[in-house]
Amino acid sequence: MIMPYFYYFSGWFVIMFCQIVISPRLSVAGVFPDFVLAAVVLLGLKRGWETGFRYGFVFGLCLDLLNPLTFGWTVLTLSLSGLSAGVIREKIYVENNIYQAGIVAVMAFIYQLLMHLIESTRFLSQNPQSSVVDSLFIALYTAVISIASLILLQQRYRLRELL
Repeated sequence: MIMPYFYYFSGWFVIMFCQIVISPRLSVAGVFPDFVLAAVVLLGLKRGWETGFRYGFVFGLCLDLLNPLTFGWTVLTLSLSGLSAGVIREKIYVENNIYQAGIVAVMAFIYQLLMHLIESTRFLSQNPQSSVVDSLFIALYTAVISIASLILLQQRYRLRELL
């Protein structure tokens, strides 16, 4: 009975560790992957809208506690991202890594644009092109990281045999 909670906690810990510690170190020219968003979208695609919504809420709350300037907005946007991924799963889902990475890229692009809009009220008046380009690069980098994660997860049994 206690084992599923251990798996949930360890998954939460690994994803938050990747977002807080590893993501800034993988930065390329100021562009960094968003591990939390990729995890929420992939969980929504794999397990449905309820799971995506719940994980989005929990991860969004944890990220909001780290950045009080956007308190509430990260919870809202991540929860809606997980919910949308679950709805996409029910309507048009195909089990393919490229398709999943494409959905992650589109949702990461929309998420980053919304967060730029929320964080900066001058988004539309002062150089919106740079924010759009930054959002696009972050979305593509997040999609690449999500493909690598999916491939590693699919090969985990083979990796166990090698070790």
